[in-house]
Amino acid sequence: MKNLNNTLTEDQQADLRLRSLITEKEFAYVAGDLLVAENVINGEKRIVGKAALLTEGNKRVLKG
Repeated sequence: MKNLNNTLTEDQQADLRLRSLITEKEFAYVAGDLLVAENVINGEKRIVGKAALLTEGNKRVLKG
């Protein structure tokens, strides 16, 4: 079976921590269309939200 869990880049992880969506003890990955946080100490998992959260912090205003 193909592994559908895609870990995020360090920059994406740092952005999620900066926005207080994950803690320092968690890492995040995409599972299907969901963003999942997993605690590295006890293995507990929780759904952070839709994977679209990753692009919300990267929106920029383009000047013409």
